[in-house]
Amino acid sequence: MSPPGREVQYTESDVIEVFKDRDDYAEPLTASEVADRLGCSRRTALNKLHSLESETDITSKKVGGRSRVWWIPVRTD
Repeated sequence: MSPPGREVQYTESDVIEVFKDRDDYAEPLTASEVADRLGCSRRTALNKLHSLESETDITSKKVGGRSRVWWIPVRTD
């Protein structure tokens, strides 16, 4: 029997790969979409996204009462 607790650890690199492995690199994603693609909980994805926003180029925008979308800005220069 495995010990209680989390069996799978998701890294920030895993989250970044979700953004990079898409047909439309500029399309923003919700935390739920990131969670679905990783196979983790929405809360886990949200925690990683908040961490990445403070440490990387990933940014977000509120688009409704409690809705937020996330993306990596596409540089045009």
